[in-house]
Amino acid sequence: MSTLPTGPHTPLEAWPTRAQLRPDEALEIALRADPSEPVGARVIDVDRVLAESTVPPGGTVTLIELPSTLRRAGLAIEVSDGSGGRATTAIDVAPHWSVAPRYGALSDFAPDETVAESARRSVEFLRLHVNVVQFYDWMASHHTFRAPTDDFIDPLGRALSHAVVRRKVALAQAAGAAALAYGALYGAEADFSRQHPDWLLYDGRGEPMTLAEIFHLQDFSARSPWRAWIVGQYEDALGALGFDGIHIDQYGFPKRARSRAGGSWREIDVAAEFPGFVEEAARRILALRPGGGAIFNCVNAWPLDAMPAVASDAATYIEVWEPHVRYRDLYELVRRARTLRPQKAVILAAYLRPFDPDRARSGGAMTAYRLAAATIGAAGGFHLISAEGDGLLSEAYYPRYGRLTADEAVVVRRYADFAVRNTTRLHDHGATDIAWTHVGPTNDVITLAHPELGDYGAGARYGSLWLVGRVAGRETVLQLVNLRGLTGDAWNAEQTVSPKPLDDLEVRVRVVGGVDGVWWDSPDDEVGLARPVAFEVSNLADGRYLIFKVPRIEVWTSVWWRETEAGEAA
Repeated sequence: MSTLPTGPHTPLEAWPTRAQLRPDEALEIALRADPSEPVGARVIDVDRVLAESTVPPGGTVTLIELPSTLRRAGLAIEVSDGSGGRATTAIDVAPHWSVAPRYGALSDFAPDETVAESARRSVEFLRLHVNVVQFYDWMASHHTFRAPTDDFIDPLGRALSHAVVRRKVALAQAAGAAALAYGALYGAEADFSRQHPDWLLYDGRGEPMTLAEIFHLQDFSARSPWRAWIVGQYEDALGALGFDGIHIDQYGFPKRARSRAGGSWREIDVAAEFPGFVEEAARRILALRPGGGAIFNCVNAWPLDAMPAVASDAATYIEVWEPHVRYRDLYELVRRARTLRPQKAVILAAYLRPFDPDRARSGGAMTAYRLAAATIGAAGGFHLISAEGDGLLSEAYYPRYGRLTADEAVVVRRYADFAVRNTTRLHDHGATDIAWTHVGPTNDVITLAHPELGDYGAGARYGSLWLVGRVAGRETVLQLVNLRGLTGDAWNAEQTVSPKPLDDLEVRVRVVGGVDGVWWDSPDDEVGLARPVAFEVSNLADGRYLIFKVPRIEVWTSVWWRETEAGEAA
């Protein structure tokens, strides 16, 4: 166990030492605390305390045994000391990271990065519960990943070190996260491409196709030798640098091309070739790393319709570009992907320009982050946005990430904690969407009331309170995302106006039985726990209703209730 820095006035902080627990693993909590105070820790599942422990003064880490029957859960962790200090964090339990892939990115591998700095960034990722990490542009070239020496210059002029890459791979794995190596499936630099002209993709003029005149596009179909070459590079990355898998990238083009691989010219439908490549590569990666896996980039949801033919990849990953520019577009991408591939988690790579490191940043940038995170999370997806532990991605070239201030980092951690402790209500499959059919005065099953409410319902529309509703068994969950007061609904722009908050929003729900509890939660305050809501079940003139008030909606609030059998209604 490592000793964490403490002092007589150290604020109380806590985070798990593993990004995600496997069933039957004990929970280890790291503490930064006043060394003179004992610290109590509780693990909470909504309204049940599952386990608790006390750490003596000066202790920095505590182990807690969770119920052996726990196979899948999102849990809150609360720590407190005798002086009134309090902090919260979260942990989830899952059999594999692909069940709930909280994706982060690393792109800094400079030879002079110290061991201490690498470890600090790893801890920051832990505090965000990142359980799978993309190592972006870690390689010597896009066609031959390993350099002959540990220190080298990459194709874009950056000084990198394979020794630092290996160190960061080991740190990710020690924290319980999978380390995936970036590897484009069809890009190669000019010198390599000149040696293999028959491996290239050509346009209608017969000219080689390139990206930014740097990367030459290769024919990755089964009849091209490039396919065996690049999959061999994937396997070498796993063996030589210890990666757990590959992030298989593509560029969103070309849609059609020509190739002379195999000795004769032919036309290629590129989308039709992706599934076979991804399935082969992912299957070979899993054979080497059963705890790892592969993620393929469906750029702008292309070719999402073809991906149900792929079984061996870890998740559905979509890099978002125009014309998917509005909050509703993010929602629709997640929902479409979950419909086409219901057993795969969905990750949106939705980069935020307001965090460009070269531009001045206002408070509107964090509002943009909170709304994008709320939209993707409420839709049931995961957001690739975190970079190097304390930064957010601003564009597709990951080294251009924006570093967070200390205050901004606190907000991002709160949103990460919220998503983890509520993961089963946000992300688990099998729930039925009901907002379009149950919410609002026309549907007349779930209605809202407040003097300042205005427009509300399914479908993200700026100026409205947006609801996502799901039912699983006897439990109904509403995600309320506040778009009230906004002047626009573009997700990748600073929001110069914050949403107008609502207090004490009344919810009425038609029920036929009883209700044994109502709870609410939000990442927009410092509570860090689900809280019970006072409610009543009443027989009124037009039916039987559950009635309660949601205490506050700032940006994102979740509320849920459990109904009992109709025969138990009193």
